[in-house]
Amino acid sequence: MAPADMDIANLDTKALFKTQVINSINVLYSIYPGIHTYVYILDNRGHFKLRNLPSNEDHMIETLSAEMSLFIIIESQKHFSSQLISSEENDDIFVQNSLDKSSNILMSPIGHDDSLAGFLLTIIPEDMDVSQLDMDVFDTLAMSIGSNYIATELLDRYEKRSKHLSVMLEVNTHLNMAATKADYLNEISRFGKYFIEFDRAVLVLQPEDMPDYFLIDYIEGEESGLQLGMSYPMYNSVVSRSLTSGQYFIYKKSQEELPEGLYRAGDTDDYPYDQVVGFPLARVNNAPGVLILESKTEHSVKQSEINIFEMISQSLGAALTRFSLFERLTNYATIDTLTNLYNLRALKQRFEEELARAKRYQNFLVVLFLDLDKFKLVNDTHGHLMGDHVLRETAQIIRDSIRTSDIPGRYGGEEFVVIMVNTDAASCMASAQRICEAIYKHKYEMNAISIQNRISIGMAEYPKDGETMLDLIQSADTAMYSAKEQGGNQVVKFKTGMAPKSKQ
Repeated sequence: MAPADMDIANLDTKALFKTQVINSINVLYSIYPGIHTYVYILDNRGHFKLRNLPSNEDHMIETLSAEMSLFIIIESQKHFSSQLISSEENDDIFVQNSLDKSSNILMSPIGHDDSLAGFLLTIIPEDMDVSQLDMDVFDTLAMSIGSNYIATELLDRYEKRSKHLSVMLEVNTHLNMAATKADYLNEISRFGKYFIEFDRAVLVLQPEDMPDYFLIDYIEGEESGLQLGMSYPMYNSVVSRSLTSGQYFIYKKSQEELPEGLYRAGDTDDYPYDQVVGFPLARVNNAPGVLILESKTEHSVKQSEINIFEMISQSLGAALTRFSLFERLTNYATIDTLTNLYNLRALKQRFEEELARAKRYQNFLVVLFLDLDKFKLVNDTHGHLMGDHVLRETAQIIRDSIRTSDIPGRYGGEEFVVIMVNTDAASCMASAQRICEAIYKHKYEMNAISIQNRISIGMAEYPKDGETMLDLIQSADTAMYSAKEQGGNQVVKFKTGMAPKSKQ
Protein backbone atom coordinates (compact mmCIF):
# COMPACT_ATOMS: atom_id res chain seq x y z
CA MET A 1 0.00 0.00 0.00
CA ALA A 2 1.38 3.37 -0.97
CA PRO A 3 1.71 5.99 1.81
CA ALA A 4 -0.78 8.19 -0.02
CA ASP A 5 -3.35 5.37 0.18
CA MET A 6 -3.09 5.04 3.98
CA ASP A 7 -5.88 6.48 6.10
CA ILE A 8 -3.57 7.86 8.80
CA ALA A 9 -6.37 9.45 10.79
CA ASN A 10 -7.98 6.00 11.30
CA LEU A 11 -4.79 3.98 11.66
CA ASP A 12 -4.62 1.54 14.61
CA THR A 13 -1.25 2.75 15.87
CA LYS A 14 -1.08 0.36 18.85
CA ALA A 15 -1.56 -2.70 16.63
CA LEU A 16 1.00 -1.34 14.17
CA PHE A 17 3.61 -0.86 16.88
CA LYS A 18 2.93 -4.28 18.35
CA THR A 19 3.39 -6.01 14.98
CA GLN A 20 6.68 -4.18 14.35
CA VAL A 21 8.04 -5.13 17.79
CA ILE A 22 7.02 -8.80 17.42
CA ASN A 23 8.76 -9.02 14.03
CA SER A 24 11.93 -7.44 15.41
CA ILE A 25 12.07 -9.76 18.44
CA ASN A 26 11.47 -12.83 16.26
CA VAL A 27 14.54 -11.84 14.21
CA LEU A 28 16.54 -11.59 17.44
CA TYR A 29 15.32 -15.04 18.56
CA SER A 30 16.46 -16.56 15.28
CA ILE A 31 19.96 -15.21 15.96
CA TYR A 32 20.10 -16.20 19.63
CA PRO A 33 17.81 -19.16 20.37
CA GLY A 34 16.95 -19.59 24.03
CA ILE A 35 16.90 -15.93 25.06
CA HIS A 36 13.75 -14.14 26.27
CA THR A 37 13.33 -10.45 25.48
CA TYR A 38 10.77 -8.17 27.08
CA VAL A 39 9.82 -4.63 26.11
CA TYR A 40 9.17 -2.02 28.79
CA ILE A 41 7.87 1.45 27.91
CA LEU A 42 7.77 4.46 30.25
CA ASP A 43 4.18 5.41 31.11
CA ASN A 44 2.83 8.80 32.21
CA ARG A 45 3.19 7.83 35.88
CA GLY A 46 6.94 7.41 35.66
CA HIS A 47 6.87 3.60 35.69
CA PHE A 48 8.14 1.19 33.09
CA LYS A 49 5.26 -0.97 31.88
CA LEU A 50 5.69 -4.36 30.27
CA ARG A 51 4.16 -4.42 26.78
CA ASN A 52 1.72 -7.23 26.11
CA LEU A 53 3.47 -9.38 23.50
CA PRO A 54 3.33 -13.10 22.63
CA SER A 55 6.96 -13.46 23.74
CA ASN A 56 6.17 -12.45 27.32
CA GLU A 57 6.44 -15.15 29.98
CA ASP A 58 4.12 -15.27 32.98
CA HIS A 59 7.05 -15.09 35.38
CA MET A 60 8.06 -11.58 34.29
CA ILE A 61 7.27 -8.52 36.41
CA GLU A 62 4.49 -6.37 34.93
CA THR A 63 5.75 -2.97 36.12
CA LEU A 64 9.22 -1.81 37.14
CA SER A 65 9.73 1.39 39.10
CA ALA A 66 11.98 4.08 37.67
CA GLU A 67 13.62 4.36 41.09
CA MET A 68 15.17 0.90 40.87
CA SER A 69 18.93 0.76 41.18
CA LEU A 70 19.25 -0.63 37.67
CA PHE A 71 18.07 2.64 36.16
CA ILE A 72 20.05 4.72 38.59
CA ILE A 73 23.16 3.01 37.23
CA ILE A 74 22.16 3.59 33.61
CA GLU A 75 21.14 7.18 34.16
CA SER A 76 24.33 7.98 36.04
CA GLN A 77 26.53 6.45 33.39
CA LYS A 78 24.53 8.09 30.59
CA HIS A 79 25.20 5.07 28.44
CA PHE A 80 22.63 4.49 25.77
CA SER A 81 24.00 1.14 24.75
CA SER A 82 23.28 -2.41 25.84
CA GLN A 83 24.81 -3.51 29.14
CA LEU A 84 25.05 -6.81 30.93
CA ILE A 85 23.69 -6.81 34.49
CA SER A 86 24.47 -9.73 36.79
CA SER A 87 22.00 -11.10 39.31
CA GLU A 88 24.29 -9.93 42.09
CA GLU A 89 24.09 -6.33 40.84
CA ASN A 90 20.30 -6.18 40.81
CA ASP A 91 18.19 -8.71 42.66
CA ASP A 92 14.95 -6.87 41.84
CA ILE A 93 15.01 -7.95 38.22
CA PHE A 94 15.57 -11.63 38.89
CA VAL A 95 12.39 -13.25 40.12
CA GLN A 96 12.76 -16.43 42.14
CA ASN A 97 11.39 -18.87 39.63
CA SER A 98 12.65 -22.11 38.13
CA LEU A 99 12.33 -20.57 34.67
CA ASP A 100 14.86 -17.86 35.54
CA LYS A 101 17.96 -19.98 35.35
CA SER A 102 20.30 -17.17 34.43
CA SER A 103 23.03 -15.22 36.06
CA ASN A 104 22.87 -12.33 33.59
CA ILE A 105 20.43 -10.10 31.85
CA LEU A 106 21.00 -7.59 29.10
CA MET A 107 19.46 -4.13 29.36
CA SER A 108 19.15 -2.23 26.05
CA PRO A 109 17.86 1.34 26.48
CA ILE A 110 15.19 2.71 24.14
CA GLY A 111 15.61 6.42 23.56
CA HIS A 112 18.29 8.90 22.65
CA ASP A 113 20.76 11.17 24.45
CA ASP A 114 19.57 11.34 28.06
CA SER A 115 15.87 10.73 27.36
CA LEU A 116 14.89 7.20 28.36
CA ALA A 117 11.59 6.06 26.79
CA GLY A 118 11.92 2.42 27.75
CA PHE A 119 14.22 -0.56 27.47
CA LEU A 120 14.59 -4.13 26.25
CA LEU A 121 15.22 -6.61 29.03
CA THR A 122 16.79 -9.84 27.72
CA ILE A 123 17.28 -12.88 29.94
CA ILE A 124 20.42 -14.78 28.95
CA PRO A 125 20.34 -18.58 29.47
CA GLU A 126 22.96 -19.93 31.87
CA ASP A 127 24.47 -22.17 29.21
CA MET A 128 25.03 -19.25 26.82
CA ASP A 129 28.45 -17.65 26.59
CA VAL A 130 27.78 -13.91 27.07
CA SER A 131 31.08 -13.06 25.39
CA GLN A 132 29.58 -14.30 22.15
CA LEU A 133 26.75 -11.74 22.26
CA ASP A 134 26.98 -8.95 19.69
CA MET A 135 25.88 -5.82 21.55
CA ASP A 136 25.41 -3.95 18.28
CA VAL A 137 22.58 -6.32 17.37
CA PHE A 138 20.71 -5.51 20.58
CA ASP A 139 21.46 -1.80 20.22
CA THR A 140 20.13 -1.84 16.67
CA LEU A 141 17.00 -3.68 17.78
CA ALA A 142 16.41 -1.18 20.61
CA MET A 143 17.00 1.72 18.23
CA SER A 144 14.53 0.23 15.71
CA ILE A 145 11.87 -0.31 18.36
CA GLY A 146 12.55 3.18 19.69
CA SER A 147 12.09 4.71 16.25
CA ASN A 148 8.89 2.74 15.74
CA TYR A 149 7.67 3.79 19.17
CA ILE A 150 8.35 7.48 18.49
CA ALA A 151 6.65 7.26 15.09
CA THR A 152 3.69 5.46 16.68
CA GLU A 153 3.40 8.14 19.37
CA LEU A 154 3.41 10.85 16.71
CA LEU A 155 0.76 9.01 14.70
CA ASP A 156 -1.31 8.52 17.86
CA ARG A 157 -1.09 12.21 18.66
CA TYR A 158 -1.98 13.05 15.05
CA GLU A 159 -4.96 10.70 15.23
CA LYS A 160 -6.22 12.27 18.46
CA ARG A 161 -5.60 15.77 17.17
CA SER A 162 -7.28 14.90 13.87
CA LYS A 163 -10.36 13.58 15.67
CA HIS A 164 -10.33 16.58 17.98
CA LEU A 165 -10.12 19.03 15.08
CA SER A 166 -12.74 17.08 13.14
CA VAL A 167 -15.15 17.26 16.07
CA MET A 168 -14.42 20.95 16.65
CA LEU A 169 -15.02 21.64 12.95
CA GLU A 170 -18.33 19.76 13.09
CA VAL A 171 -19.37 21.63 16.24
CA ASN A 172 -18.49 25.01 14.75
CA THR A 173 -20.28 24.17 11.50
CA HIS A 174 -23.48 23.18 13.26
CA LEU A 175 -23.32 26.13 15.63
CA ASN A 176 -22.78 28.58 12.79
CA MET A 177 -25.82 27.14 11.01
CA ALA A 178 -28.02 27.83 14.03
CA ALA A 179 -30.28 30.71 13.05
CA THR A 180 -31.71 31.56 16.45
CA LYS A 181 -30.59 31.57 20.05
CA ALA A 182 -32.84 28.57 20.80
CA ASP A 183 -31.33 26.60 17.88
CA TYR A 184 -27.84 27.44 19.12
CA LEU A 185 -28.54 26.27 22.66
CA ASN A 186 -30.13 23.06 21.38
CA GLU A 187 -27.04 22.32 19.29
CA ILE A 188 -24.77 22.94 22.28
CA SER A 189 -26.79 20.56 24.46
CA ARG A 190 -26.74 17.92 21.72
CA PHE A 191 -22.99 18.13 21.16
CA GLY A 192 -22.25 18.67 24.83
CA LYS A 193 -23.53 15.27 25.88
CA TYR A 194 -21.13 13.69 23.41
CA PHE A 195 -18.16 15.16 25.30
CA ILE A 196 -19.18 15.62 28.93
CA GLU A 197 -21.81 13.64 30.80
CA PHE A 198 -24.40 15.97 32.34
CA ASP A 199 -28.04 15.92 33.40
CA ARG A 200 -28.87 19.62 33.23
CA ALA A 201 -27.51 22.58 31.29
CA VAL A 202 -28.01 26.12 32.60
CA LEU A 203 -27.07 29.39 30.92
CA VAL A 204 -26.63 32.39 33.20
CA LEU A 205 -26.13 35.89 31.80
CA GLN A 206 -25.07 39.15 33.37
CA PRO A 207 -27.31 41.94 32.03
CA GLU A 208 -25.60 45.19 31.07
CA ASP A 209 -28.13 47.19 33.07
CA MET A 210 -27.75 44.97 36.18
CA PRO A 211 -24.00 44.68 36.85
CA ASP A 212 -24.53 43.44 40.43
CA TYR A 213 -26.74 40.50 39.39
CA PHE A 214 -26.78 37.54 37.03
CA LEU A 215 -29.95 35.82 35.83
CA ILE A 216 -31.02 32.38 34.66
CA ASP A 217 -31.53 32.70 30.91
CA TYR A 218 -31.89 29.04 29.81
CA ILE A 219 -32.48 25.64 31.44
CA GLU A 220 -32.39 22.27 29.72
CA GLY A 221 -33.65 19.67 32.18
CA GLU A 222 -35.62 19.83 35.41
CA GLU A 223 -35.64 23.19 37.15
CA SER A 224 -34.96 21.88 40.72
CA GLY A 225 -34.93 25.19 42.53
CA LEU A 226 -34.07 27.34 39.51
CA GLN A 227 -36.48 29.36 37.42
CA LEU A 228 -36.11 31.13 34.10
CA GLY A 229 -35.56 34.82 34.68
CA MET A 230 -34.53 34.32 38.31
CA SER A 231 -31.72 36.68 39.34
CA TYR A 232 -28.95 36.21 41.91
CA PRO A 233 -26.57 38.78 43.42
CA MET A 234 -22.93 38.71 42.37
CA TYR A 235 -21.76 37.65 45.82
CA ASN A 236 -20.23 34.55 47.47
CA SER A 237 -20.91 31.95 44.81
CA VAL A 238 -18.90 29.84 42.37
CA VAL A 239 -20.87 31.20 39.41
CA SER A 240 -20.16 34.79 40.52
CA ARG A 241 -16.43 34.09 40.73
CA SER A 242 -16.45 32.48 37.29
CA LEU A 243 -18.18 35.55 35.86
CA THR A 244 -15.77 38.00 37.46
CA SER A 245 -12.61 36.00 36.68
CA GLY A 246 -13.51 34.56 33.27
CA GLN A 247 -12.15 31.14 34.37
CA TYR A 248 -13.85 27.75 34.16
CA PHE A 249 -14.60 25.82 37.34
CA ILE A 250 -15.22 22.21 38.41
CA TYR A 251 -17.18 21.53 41.60
CA LYS A 252 -17.49 18.05 43.13
CA LYS A 253 -19.64 17.41 46.18
CA SER A 254 -17.02 15.03 47.60
CA GLN A 255 -14.48 17.85 47.92
CA GLU A 256 -13.36 18.43 51.48
CA GLU A 257 -13.70 22.21 51.19
CA LEU A 258 -17.15 23.11 49.93
CA PRO A 259 -17.74 26.53 48.39
CA GLU A 260 -19.99 29.04 50.11
CA GLY A 261 -22.51 28.51 47.34
CA LEU A 262 -22.94 27.66 43.66
CA TYR A 263 -25.62 30.12 42.55
CA ARG A 264 -26.07 31.81 45.93
CA ALA A 265 -24.56 31.51 49.41
CA GLY A 266 -25.71 28.41 51.29
CA ASP A 267 -27.33 26.54 48.39
CA THR A 268 -24.90 23.58 48.55
CA ASP A 269 -26.71 22.10 51.58
CA ASP A 270 -29.67 20.81 49.57
CA TYR A 271 -28.13 21.00 46.11
CA PRO A 272 -29.30 17.94 44.05
CA TYR A 273 -26.22 17.58 41.79
CA ASP A 274 -22.88 16.03 42.76
CA GLN A 275 -20.78 17.65 40.05
CA VAL A 276 -20.88 21.01 38.28
CA VAL A 277 -18.66 22.30 35.47
CA GLY A 278 -18.94 25.93 34.38
CA PHE A 279 -17.47 27.62 31.31
CA PRO A 280 -17.47 31.44 30.94
CA LEU A 281 -18.71 32.77 27.61
CA ALA A 282 -15.52 34.82 27.32
CA ARG A 283 -12.12 34.43 28.98
CA VAL A 284 -12.13 37.98 30.33
CA ASN A 285 -12.87 39.60 33.65
CA ASN A 286 -16.60 40.26 34.06
CA ALA A 287 -17.62 37.72 31.44
CA PRO A 288 -21.08 38.17 29.89
CA GLY A 289 -22.26 34.78 31.14
CA VAL A 290 -21.46 31.18 32.10
CA LEU A 291 -22.58 27.86 30.58
CA ILE A 292 -23.10 25.41 33.47
CA LEU A 293 -23.28 21.60 33.17
CA GLU A 294 -24.63 19.73 36.19
CA SER A 295 -24.39 15.97 36.84
CA LYS A 296 -26.09 13.78 39.43
CA THR A 297 -22.93 11.66 39.77
CA GLU A 298 -19.26 12.57 39.85
CA HIS A 299 -16.99 11.55 37.00
CA SER A 300 -13.63 12.57 35.60
CA VAL A 301 -13.37 15.45 33.14
CA LYS A 302 -10.46 15.33 30.70
CA GLN A 303 -8.48 18.38 29.71
CA SER A 304 -9.40 17.75 26.06
CA GLU A 305 -13.09 17.90 27.03
CA ILE A 306 -12.49 21.15 28.89
CA ASN A 307 -10.73 22.58 25.83
CA ILE A 308 -13.64 21.65 23.57
CA PHE A 309 -16.23 23.13 25.91
CA GLU A 310 -14.21 26.31 26.36
CA MET A 311 -14.36 26.64 22.58
CA ILE A 312 -18.11 25.90 22.56
CA SER A 313 -18.90 28.34 25.38
CA GLN A 314 -16.85 31.12 23.79
CA SER A 315 -18.59 30.45 20.47
CA LEU A 316 -21.87 30.76 22.35
CA GLY A 317 -20.74 34.09 23.81
CA ALA A 318 -19.89 35.37 20.35
CA ALA A 319 -23.19 34.06 18.97
CA LEU A 320 -25.22 35.75 21.72
CA THR A 321 -23.47 39.01 20.91
CA ARG A 322 -24.29 38.43 17.24
CA PHE A 323 -27.94 37.62 17.98
CA SER A 324 -28.24 40.67 20.22
CA LEU A 325 -26.73 42.91 17.56
CA PHE A 326 -29.00 41.40 14.89
CA GLU A 327 -32.02 41.96 17.13
CA ARG A 328 -31.03 45.59 17.64
CA LEU A 329 -30.51 46.13 13.93
CA THR A 330 -33.84 44.43 13.20
CA ASN A 331 -35.54 46.67 15.73
CA TYR A 332 -33.94 49.75 14.22
CA ALA A 333 -35.25 48.68 10.82
CA THR A 334 -38.77 47.68 11.89
CA ILE A 335 -39.66 49.35 15.20
CA ASP A 336 -40.61 52.96 15.78
CA THR A 337 -38.20 54.11 18.50
CA LEU A 338 -40.71 56.41 20.22
CA THR A 339 -43.73 54.09 20.50
CA ASN A 340 -42.13 50.60 20.10
CA LEU A 341 -44.77 49.79 17.49
CA TYR A 342 -44.01 48.83 13.90
CA ASN A 343 -42.70 51.74 11.86
CA LEU A 344 -44.37 52.67 8.55
CA ARG A 345 -42.08 50.58 6.33
CA ALA A 346 -42.45 47.43 8.45
CA LEU A 347 -46.18 48.03 8.89
CA LYS A 348 -46.72 48.13 5.13
CA GLN A 349 -44.65 44.96 4.68
CA ARG A 350 -46.73 43.10 7.30
CA PHE A 351 -49.91 44.52 5.77
CA GLU A 352 -49.04 43.08 2.34
CA GLU A 353 -48.19 39.70 3.89
CA GLU A 354 -51.46 39.46 5.81
CA LEU A 355 -53.48 40.70 2.85
CA ALA A 356 -51.95 38.00 0.62
CA ARG A 357 -52.79 35.41 3.28
CA ALA A 358 -56.38 36.66 3.55
CA LYS A 359 -56.78 36.45 -0.24
CA ARG A 360 -55.31 32.93 -0.38
CA TYR A 361 -57.52 31.53 2.38
CA GLN A 362 -60.51 33.81 1.66
CA ASN A 363 -60.46 35.26 5.17
CA PHE A 364 -61.67 38.65 6.36
CA LEU A 365 -59.24 41.35 7.47
CA VAL A 366 -59.95 44.65 9.24
CA VAL A 367 -57.93 47.87 9.26
CA LEU A 368 -58.21 50.51 11.99
CA PHE A 369 -56.95 54.02 11.26
CA LEU A 370 -56.50 56.00 14.51
CA ASP A 371 -55.77 59.71 14.95
CA LEU A 372 -55.47 61.59 18.26
CA ASP A 373 -57.91 64.49 18.45
CA LYS A 374 -56.41 67.99 18.66
CA PHE A 375 -52.91 66.62 19.26
CA LYS A 376 -51.29 69.80 17.88
CA LEU A 377 -52.77 71.67 20.83
CA VAL A 378 -50.86 69.36 23.22
CA ASN A 379 -47.53 70.18 21.58
CA ASP A 380 -48.29 73.93 21.38
CA THR A 381 -49.47 74.14 25.00
CA HIS A 382 -47.22 71.71 26.88
CA GLY A 383 -44.27 71.16 24.54
CA HIS A 384 -43.00 68.30 22.45
CA LEU A 385 -41.76 66.25 25.43
CA MET A 386 -45.32 66.04 26.69
CA GLY A 387 -46.43 65.24 23.15
CA ASP A 388 -43.95 62.36 22.97
CA HIS A 389 -45.20 61.11 26.34
CA VAL A 390 -48.80 61.11 25.04
CA LEU A 391 -47.77 59.15 21.94
CA ARG A 392 -45.89 56.53 23.99
CA GLU A 393 -48.77 55.94 26.40
CA THR A 394 -51.33 55.93 23.58
CA ALA A 395 -49.31 53.23 21.83
CA GLN A 396 -49.32 51.16 25.01
CA ILE A 397 -53.10 51.53 25.40
CA ILE A 398 -53.59 50.38 21.79
CA ARG A 399 -51.34 47.38 22.36
CA ASP A 400 -53.18 46.42 25.57
CA SER A 401 -56.60 46.66 23.89
CA ILE A 402 -56.04 44.32 20.93
CA ARG A 403 -55.21 40.64 20.41
CA THR A 404 -51.61 39.42 20.35
CA SER A 405 -52.16 38.31 16.75
CA ASP A 406 -53.10 41.86 15.64
CA ILE A 407 -50.46 44.16 14.18
CA PRO A 408 -50.20 47.72 15.51
CA GLY A 409 -48.01 50.37 13.91
CA ARG A 410 -47.31 54.09 13.86
CA TYR A 411 -48.41 55.51 10.53
CA GLY A 412 -46.90 58.93 11.11
CA GLY A 413 -47.17 61.84 13.57
CA GLU A 414 -50.15 61.14 15.83
CA GLU A 415 -51.65 58.57 13.42
CA PHE A 416 -51.72 54.82 14.10
CA VAL A 417 -52.86 51.78 12.12
CA VAL A 418 -53.91 48.37 13.45
CA ILE A 419 -54.23 45.33 11.16
CA MET A 420 -56.70 42.87 12.69
CA VAL A 421 -56.27 39.49 11.01
CA ASN A 422 -58.77 36.70 10.38
CA THR A 423 -61.78 38.64 11.66
CA ASP A 424 -64.59 40.91 10.41
CA ALA A 425 -65.68 44.46 11.23
CA ALA A 426 -68.51 43.46 13.56
CA SER A 427 -66.13 41.38 15.70
CA CYS A 428 -63.57 44.19 15.84
CA MET A 429 -65.94 46.95 16.86
CA ALA A 430 -65.70 46.14 20.59
CA SER A 431 -61.87 46.32 20.52
CA ALA A 432 -61.94 49.64 18.67
CA GLN A 433 -64.45 51.10 21.11
CA ARG A 434 -62.38 49.81 24.01
CA ILE A 435 -59.40 51.82 22.69
CA CYS A 436 -61.56 54.98 22.47
CA GLU A 437 -62.85 54.57 25.99
CA ALA A 438 -59.44 53.75 27.51
CA ILE A 439 -57.80 56.82 25.95
CA TYR A 440 -60.66 59.09 26.98
CA LYS A 441 -60.38 57.93 30.63
CA HIS A 442 -56.58 57.91 30.76
CA LYS A 443 -54.66 60.71 32.48
CA TYR A 444 -51.43 61.60 30.74
CA GLU A 445 -49.18 62.81 33.55
CA MET A 446 -45.64 64.18 33.35
CA ASN A 447 -43.77 66.80 35.41
CA ALA A 448 -46.86 67.70 37.47
CA ILE A 449 -48.86 68.17 34.24
CA SER A 450 -51.98 66.05 33.77
CA ILE A 451 -54.06 66.13 30.60
CA GLN A 452 -56.76 64.06 28.92
CA ASN A 453 -57.11 63.27 25.26
CA ARG A 454 -59.39 61.60 22.78
CA ILE A 455 -59.01 59.62 19.60
CA SER A 456 -60.99 59.08 16.40
CA ILE A 457 -60.97 55.66 14.71
CA GLY A 458 -61.96 54.66 11.19
CA MET A 459 -62.57 51.04 10.23
CA ALA A 460 -62.40 49.29 6.87
CA GLU A 461 -62.92 45.62 6.03
CA TYR A 462 -61.36 43.37 3.38
CA PRO A 463 -62.64 42.64 0.78
CA LYS A 464 -65.82 44.70 1.12
CA ASP A 465 -64.11 48.11 1.50
CA GLY A 466 -61.08 47.49 -0.68
CA GLU A 467 -58.88 44.71 -2.05
CA THR A 468 -55.49 46.44 -1.95
CA MET A 469 -53.51 47.92 0.91
CA LEU A 470 -53.86 51.45 -0.53
CA ASP A 471 -57.62 51.11 -0.96
CA LEU A 472 -58.15 49.74 2.56
CA ILE A 473 -56.03 52.44 4.23
CA GLN A 474 -57.82 55.14 2.25
CA SER A 475 -61.22 53.70 3.25
CA ALA A 476 -60.24 53.53 6.94
CA ASP A 477 -58.75 57.04 6.76
CA THR A 478 -61.98 58.36 5.22
CA ALA A 479 -64.03 56.75 8.02
CA MET A 480 -61.67 58.26 10.61
CA TYR A 481 -62.26 61.81 9.25
CA SER A 482 -65.98 61.11 9.37
CA ALA A 483 -65.55 60.28 13.08
CA LYS A 484 -63.73 63.61 13.62
CA GLU A 485 -66.49 65.52 11.84
CA GLN A 486 -68.96 63.95 14.27
CA GLY A 487 -67.01 65.29 17.28
CA GLY A 488 -64.29 62.67 17.62
CA ASN A 489 -63.83 60.09 20.39
CA GLN A 490 -65.70 57.43 18.44
CA VAL A 491 -65.37 54.60 15.91
CA VAL A 492 -66.86 54.87 12.43
CA LYS A 493 -67.12 52.00 9.96
CA PHE A 494 -66.49 52.90 6.32
CA LYS A 495 -69.55 53.03 4.12
CA THR A 496 -69.82 53.31 0.37
CA GLY A 497 -70.31 56.96 -0.59
CA MET A 498 -68.12 58.43 2.15
CA ALA A 499 -65.96 61.11 0.56
CA PRO A 500 -62.23 61.04 1.32
CA LYS A 501 -60.69 64.15 2.94
CA SER A 502 -59.15 65.23 -0.37
CA LYS A 503 -62.63 65.60 -1.84
CA GLN A 504 -64.26 67.25 1.17
